[in-house]
Amino acid sequence: MSKRWDPLGDLIGLQDRMNRLFEEAGERRSREGVAGSEQEIERGDWTPAADVFEDEGEFRIALDLPGIERSALEIDLNNDQLAIRGLRAVEEENLHRAECPRGRFLRRFVIPQTVDQKAIAADYRDGVLRVRLPKRQEQKSRRVEIKIN
Repeated sequence: MSKRWDPLGDLIGLQDRMNRLFEEAGERRSREGVAGSEQEIERGDWTPAADVFEDEGEFRIALDLPGIERSALEIDLNNDQLAIRGLRAVEEENLHRAECPRGRFLRRFVIPQTVDQKAIAADYRDGVLRVRLPKRQEQKSRRVEIKIN
């Protein structure tokens, strides 16, 4: 019995591999000289789609994660890297066709220094994880006259 060609599955697989390639390249660039770190070893089985937005006051990240329980999600910040991990359960019983990726996932984002790391917040509703990354308030420059003796 030969395997039937699935063009959609092939395209999704190609997109996942390309996403992983670009993420790994960015991670290497942002961690030059940090060999053997946990982040180099850890990978997910698939890569969820993400949108990143920026306005004057904040960055926002939205990840499409339908069918994933809130308790299966984990977000942490290590130095300047925001890591989002999770698990979509593998349910094979009575499965006729599988197009949705399953298993572990991992997405990492390098956080700019302008972000107020203590104010990062996340919300998960309707299968979308939204992470808010407020920018730090810039200190207004003020002129101080210094007397010369």
